[in-house]
Amino acid sequence: MVDPLIRIQGAGPVGIMAALFLVKYGWSRSAIQIIDPALDSAQPAAIDDPRILALSQGTLSRLAQLGLDCHPVRIQEIHVSSQGQFGSMQIKSENAGVASLGGLVPYSQLLEILRSRLHAEGISAAASAPAAAAIATPEVQIIAEGGLYQSADQSSNDYGMRVVRDYHQHAVIGWVQTQLPTGATAYERFTADGAVALLPMHQRYALIWCAAEDKAQTFFSADSTRQCEMIETVMGGRLGRIRNVSLTGSYPLGLKWRETLVDGNTVWIGNSAQALHPIAGQGLNLGFRDAETLSACLLQRGRPIAERLLDYAQRRKTDRWAVRTATDTLARAAWVRRSIGAMTFIPGAKRLLGQVLMFGG
Repeated sequence: MVDPLIRIQGAGPVGIMAALFLVKYGWSRSAIQIIDPALDSAQPAAIDDPRILALSQGTLSRLAQLGLDCHPVRIQEIHVSSQGQFGSMQIKSENAGVASLGGLVPYSQLLEILRSRLHAEGISAAASAPAAAAIATPEVQIIAEGGLYQSADQSSNDYGMRVVRDYHQHAVIGWVQTQLPTGATAYERFTADGAVALLPMHQRYALIWCAAEDKAQTFFSADSTRQCEMIETVMGGRLGRIRNVSLTGSYPLGLKWRETLVDGNTVWIGNSAQALHPIAGQGLNLGFRDAETLSACLLQRGRPIAERLLDYAQRRKTDRWAVRTATDTLARAAWVRRSIGAMTFIPGAKRLLGQVLMFGG
């Protein structure tokens, strides 16, 4: 049986993972095309993308299934606390019965590894469809491009995506050097204005500072000494003195959602299907689960393509809603900030949160 043509729009991590899982499950390489105009650039913007990705244990397992090692910095503990509130919560790998809670990797590093594998597998990837294939209509069109959140008046090419919530926050990202060694603990600190995450990367921390637009701008525009003081105040001395801060960018935060994942022979995955708040680092992990599930559904060769795609949409409902609800609640519910310490005493609370962080909803 000859496999029909699948065209994937988007050569980011999620689009590439969809292609690699299709091949792993038995789809013909010659029947897969990846199209991304960015591939026509001599210096793709993704190479300079400063973001650090939090890969869940489930995602690392998926990469391992494909024989890929992105050399992540492993996380052994996640320390969650709230400024001005009593108590904290520690989620540890040893208590969860796993080698690690996940890992951290630069976006550019992961993308380079995935694109190298794509090339090694001989899967077609180009800025536009090859001339010979331009007239060929794919039986499946996978949209796997989306990028960062944009408000309704900023984006014009993602019809079907609805702005559920503009958090009126910005995430400021960068690097922090501390007096104390980094270790293998990631910190999530809730404040009245948002959340601050410090993720250990070798001899420094990757910083994600989420706050209301004006306060994020105040932090971004402050001199390095003042930025160090602001982080010390928020973290409450947990990391000792902050020696240096180097910021690399800022972007707006919101929740965008595509209710209908399938329209005819077109299916949306990853950030083209959902754009989430980064508070729990679940966006890319959710997208990878999209890619794997879609690939498995498409390999149901005895069924019409339309039925396979609808099966995919049905299978993804629970996980998508669980992660959307969790991240949206953490991002905006004041009671969460006040309840972090108390959650330690709720039976199963840490285990449930750890399960979501490691494997999804």
